[in-house]
Amino acid sequence: MKNLYLSLIFTVISFSAFAQDTIYMDNKYQDLDTKEGAEYFKIITPTPDQKYDFLRTTYFIDGTKKAEHTYDLRGKTKVYDGLHKQFYKSGELFYQLPFKNGKKHGTLIAYWENGDLRRKDVFKRDKLKKGQVWNEKGEEIEYFEYHIPASYPGGEKRLYSFLQENINIPQEHDKDMEVKVVLMFTINPDGDLSEIKIVDGAPHRYNAEAVRVLTKMPKWNPTKRFGEPIATRYALPIIFRK
Repeated sequence: MKNLYLSLIFTVISFSAFAQDTIYMDNKYQDLDTKEGAEYFKIITPTPDQKYDFLRTTYFIDGTKKAEHTYDLRGKTKVYDGLHKQFYKSGELFYQLPFKNGKKHGTLIAYWENGDLRRKDVFKRDKLKKGQVWNEKGEEIEYFEYHIPASYPGGEKRLYSFLQENINIPQEHDKDMEVKVVLMFTINPDGDLSEIKIVDGAPHRYNAEAVRVLTKMPKWNPTKRFGEPIATRYALPIIFRK
């Protein structure tokens, strides 16, 4: 009985400490070590009704709620479940999107800030079944997907053609050897690339060449959410082989 009592106390203390954890983020939702330069912060707590494992609430830096997401933790993997919501800075609901077992399942409903309907997208296990879009005047317009990922102009084949044509492989590179450098970078709303970071590197000459080639790329097609371009982070592996 004593062991059970101590276990319960430990659990309550652990959850309480966890609930107080505040994580600051920049304008691209990347975690920061301190509050300096932050535009948002998030707090992760166990869900009050225990229907899902955790509730992640994101706030603007002034404390206004921006989003709510619930998810289950399966091993080290986050599996989204339940109704996800995002809000305008004014506090009005922007959109809500249901998830089931990590997949979009149900109807996404989005609103303009004045409360008028903006779009409806019906999903079944991540597959789009039908959708409608309205402009700010309330007129139905041609449908477009609510989320369009960033892409290299011309697609992946053009991207890898560019890499093959522009990479200078070091002379001492053995023909039977393969070297991989993974770069992380930001694709800005105007398509420019910035904030290049080596996340899985190799000897310096390979790292430097990978970064050089990336800086020579043309503008990308930026990610679009609800028809508006946004900044996103992107990981790209670059393979050196003869």
